Amino acid sequence: MAPLDFLSRYPPIIQRIVIDKPDGWEWRFVAELMRHLNKPQFKRLKNLQAGQYYIPQPRVQRDQFPNWMVERTHVMSNLVGPLAALLDRLTASWGAPGKPADIEEMHDVCVLIRDALAAIVDFEESMHFAHIPEEGEAIRTVLMNAVGPNAAKLAEIPEKLDEMVAMISTDHGGTVEEPLIVHWTIPFDLPDDFKELFDEALRQYEREILL
Repeated sequence: MAPLDFLSRYPPIIQRIVIDKPDGWEWRFVAELMRHLNKPQFKRLKNLQAGQYYIPQPRVQRDQFPNWMVERTHVMSNLVGPLAALLDRLTASWGAPGKPADIEEMHDVCVLIRDALAAIVDFEESMHFAHIPEEGEAIRTVLMNAVGPNAAKLAEIPEKLDEMVAMISTDHGGTVEEPLIVHWTIPFDLPDDFKELFDEALRQYEREILL
């Protein structure tokens, strides 16, 4: 396979960016590639949140619920961790000033981000459709609302890259000697009050099973 043959599976706009290499092509390439790769997952998440489909799940019995809860929290804790490292890797793939970008690295990272997004949506599905005991509903509610907002942050990346491209050839205040440095941070994490909400839901669950 030729070095860039893997791009043949993507829409012409993505291929054209790589061929023409306009100013800021690295950012343009990543923005369009992420839109293309992530669109099915964001559509799935939107349909899930709108309640427009259903996936039957086996019932979690009362004696199984504690293990189910531990397993779900373990999965959740590992979903967010890779995202920050992937963005650092993506930034590095654009190359230092005056250095060429690594197109295969950009592509690989975008695919991994797509996979991370799919895993988040899978988790949200598992929480929405879980068939659990009634006394576990408060815990499900806390877990269900914890990871999903990070998916929305991934949707911001192409728009932010578009903004950076739009600054090219404008009076943005940077010079060759002192280039403009754009700092942009995306926090991938759980809600600030997650621990308090989870602890309260756990206490509620314990009270109900004792009753």
